[in-house]
Amino acid sequence: MAYGRYALDNTLPTYLCDLTPMKTLYSNKKNTLSWLWLMILTVISTFIGLVLNNKTLFIGTVLFIVFLKGQQIIDVFMELAQAPKFWRRLFLGYVTVLPIIIGFIYIL
Repeated sequence: MAYGRYALDNTLPTYLCDLTPMKTLYSNKKNTLSWLWLMILTVISTFIGLVLNNKTLFIGTVLFIVFLKGQQIIDVFMELAQAPKFWRRLFLGYVTVLPIIIGFIYIL
């Protein structure tokens, strides 16, 4: 009713027509599997903290898991897998460089 018109007289944009139930179902399955993968990685990193006594190996393993989780979040939840390469590489670079810096800080 904005500007005195009814919203129902407008046609539906074409990009909304692509949102079929099958695509939504696939997306939900993909998100659920990604969430389960993130939870498994979290449990593994917690378990590694209980098992490993070597500080360097522990930090390296956990930071590698942080990289895997960051990559998963960027590709699935932020949906940058199909984004322009610049943005995907920028975020993946951040997820790669930050654990390396943190690892050097903790190991040194």
